[in-house]
Amino acid sequence: MAGIHHYPTKPTPLGTFDWRQRARDYDAFVYNWADRGNYTTIRADSDPLNMPAGSVSYTLPAYYGDIRVAEKKGVQEAVCQIASVVGATLAGIDKSKQDGRNYVDMLRTFYHPDLRVALNTPSLPGEGVPGSDSIWYTTTANVLYWMLGAQYSQATGMTDILRNIADTYCSMVDACGGADADLTMQDFDFITRTRTGGRNEGGDAAAGAAAILMWAHARHGDAKYLQGAKWAMDYLERSGDNIYYEILMVLAPYVAARLNAEQGTSYDVSKYFNWLMQGSAARVGWGTIDDTWAGYTVHGLAGSRTDTGGYAFAMNAFANTLTAATAKYDPRYAVAVGRWMLNLHNAARFFYADQMPASKQYYEDRFIDDPAHVIAYEGLMKTGPDGIQARSDVPTRSDSWGLADSATGLGLYGSSWVGFLAAAIAETDVSGVLRTDLNILDFHGNPVYPTHLYYNPGTSAARVRVRVGRSARMLYDSVSDSVLDTNASGTVIVDIPAGSARVLVQAPAGGTLTRSGRTRLINDVAVGYDAMPAGDLAAGRPVTASSEQNAVNIASNLTDGSPFTRWESASSDPQWFTVDLEQTQAIGRAVLVWETAAAKAYTLQVSTDNSDWTTVYSTASGTAGRVELPLPEGTSGRYVRVHATQRATQYAYSAHSVSVYAPNGGA
Repeated sequence: MAGIHHYPTKPTPLGTFDWRQRARDYDAFVYNWADRGNYTTIRADSDPLNMPAGSVSYTLPAYYGDIRVAEKKGVQEAVCQIASVVGATLAGIDKSKQDGRNYVDMLRTFYHPDLRVALNTPSLPGEGVPGSDSIWYTTTANVLYWMLGAQYSQATGMTDILRNIADTYCSMVDACGGADADLTMQDFDFITRTRTGGRNEGGDAAAGAAAILMWAHARHGDAKYLQGAKWAMDYLERSGDNIYYEILMVLAPYVAARLNAEQGTSYDVSKYFNWLMQGSAARVGWGTIDDTWAGYTVHGLAGSRTDTGGYAFAMNAFANTLTAATAKYDPRYAVAVGRWMLNLHNAARFFYADQMPASKQYYEDRFIDDPAHVIAYEGLMKTGPDGIQARSDVPTRSDSWGLADSATGLGLYGSSWVGFLAAAIAETDVSGVLRTDLNILDFHGNPVYPTHLYYNPGTSAARVRVRVGRSARMLYDSVSDSVLDTNASGTVIVDIPAGSARVLVQAPAGGTLTRSGRTRLINDVAVGYDAMPAGDLAAGRPVTASSEQNAVNIASNLTDGSPFTRWESASSDPQWFTVDLEQTQAIGRAVLVWETAAAKAYTLQVSTDNSDWTTVYSTASGTAGRVELPLPEGTSGRYVRVHATQRATQYAYSAHSVSVYAPNGGA
């Protein structure tokens, strides 16, 4: 697993793309009531399930040309329909009063009053119903409903629906063991309150439940919701296996970071990023793509890393933006999030017919100029004569799914999530530097001050134009915990250092900066969080090194707290780096995290003056990964130096971090 820090800084072929416009174009095409025969995209449901007599609703097909919704009642899907409303709203469309229709209220057909949860289809589980016997489908429907509630809190019955969903999920976690909850399951029976076995979709169930209950606590303040969220996250923390199954695990880093920041928990954010990057144990090969297919960098997409060499899906790729708000609550991950979003922004456009040559599409040139090109292909596969192809499970699985010959591989269920990308990511005036909105996908969060991440993948500083507006603003960067401008207005220039990121908060000019514990506040509103490991004496301290390979993999990355940045030396021996603890103090142990290009032979030395050194640890058989170095009793110093004399590989030395702890200190 290469990891985010190995994602390209210049993805290829590089292109510009307006995600907001694509989301709005998709909504206009799909929510057009024109009769297109088998290719009609929206149909009336004059007698919807789960709604009072006289109500009206509607259906969308899962695929373009899929007529199952016209032939059978109650099989429309929440992952398509609720996602389309949430996504369009994120792109700036009010779906509660669009062309005289209230699509938000119509979605009540997915909520089952007797079960007190939403299901993926209005029908109860049964033969031929999509998403039956699957907790990830059910939980995704409820996560989407809670997202909808963040956008339309005053919609008909919304308060009761959200409260009932939260209560039911709280009950589910409790029924599975409460504080010792075991959410390992394929499905959950909400009537008997029992799990069903089979494949393990419990990772997605836990991450989704934790998000719902965290949001419920933010909305209602009931302590039981916070407890339920923690119990669900505790299940993930206890798991030694990667249990990423389908989609909802993308919420885990964000939920972990937000709970850590707001509630003082200590969930392992890095663990969940790593799960997303790697192949899953619950679903072999499932994870995030980190590859180049026939010259197309597809890093950051999601799906199977192994089927036919790689098979990415639009729904899962678009949903990856839900990790972005992690950087709002834990700025150590700002660079990682920024680099992921950069690659996702470029690669996700390859799902669209107008973004790929005809030779790299299953339908060749059929949809390149067709208005339906605003619907994405279901997937992108490492296959075909050119080594990459936009395609789908249709028509391969059409017969087993009961699809008519008219069904195509343009997937509405995946395209409906395009609004998540539209909301999160926008290009700036500097090529390759994106602006990522960290508030808009932080549902039921704290959106008081505009908060955006700017990541510069280049090797020199980028000067980015930032719109502030007419009212004077203070510009605060939570990554560096510093105020960049006290009285900005209009459009200002902000420098983004090479290979670095800023999380820029726009607060009122003249605001009062205070600190409460590890939280930075402006006018009593939380704007930044210190998430450095407790007790790490090296955290944020200055670092010097014998060499740096470029302006990105620099020595200061060793103490920035992020597991996704690194230092890289020149390709020669010896090399060293030194941390200045800024005062002499007792030291009990050190922790190094080497990349694969580790040091085989190295020493750890301490000094009070950066001149006379004492060796306190030495090895000639060093390994990659996390290495704990117990130090002799009585060790002290201001400067800590790692002096490497033999490389473990032919490449330069490379390390992610160095941590230093007092005797009996740290985690």
